[in-house]
Amino acid sequence: MTYQQTPNMRVWEQGRDYVEAAEILLDYNRVQPAALMAALALELFVKSFLAIRHRTGHATTGQGHSLNDLFKRIDSKTQAEIIACSNEVEPSIDFLSELKKHDGVFLSARYWYEPTARISIGSDFVYFARHACDSAFLLGRKRGV
Repeated sequence: MTYQQTPNMRVWEQGRDYVEAAEILLDYNRVQPAALMAALALELFVKSFLAIRHRTGHATTGQGHSLNDLFKRIDSKTQAEIIACSNEVEPSIDFLSELKKHDGVFLSARYWYEPTARISIGSDFVYFARHACDSAFLLGRKRGV
């Protein structure tokens, strides 16, 4: 069996690239596309704890976009460690509340011309994605990943 690293760094790195793209877009006041990149990044940070590594080095993460549903699939010990790392990175951020607040943004923000799209999305989404990135990285570092 292939050793599973959690978080899976290939998945985490792609999420980091998306959050960096979101930050660049935000610098140019492109909030909607930045939020979409941040939403995708957040999804990948959560999925990095669910990824299955294959012998080829590739990973699969399963289906789904709901941040809450994905987070619930992570084992409870790892959930607690993620929250602890989140508190270590920035104690004022309530990780679970933020996850719940931003759940569904990827689906509701990608086509903002549709009538069911979110009316507005703030830059706080990008900041939380950066926080999630740093929290997952910290936990990976603590686990020796």
